Amino acid sequence: MHIYQLKQHMRINHESKGRPAEKKLVIVVVYKKPTGKKHYLYITESEIDEVLSNSKRKPLIPNNYEIVDMGIGESFIKQFKKQYDIK
Repeated sequence: MHIYQLKQHMRINHESKGRPAEKKLVIVVVYKKPTGKKHYLYITESEIDEVLSNSKRKPLIPNNYEIVDMGIGESFIKQFKKQYDIK
């Protein structure tokens, strides 16, 4: 093996070691607008702190909206749709 091939071989083997990349968790939020009774579902892969942050210039959910319920994981999508009658 040439030195270039050896370095390339070592780099390929090195990249495959270690923990596999984790997939992002899904954050599911149920919220209401201030003027209505209808519930809305917001699904994101952002961090939960970004959803709850009040100090952001443009928050993911506006500050005047009421967050009714939150969950981490895809199983909450079905559960919240059924519980809050969201289409």
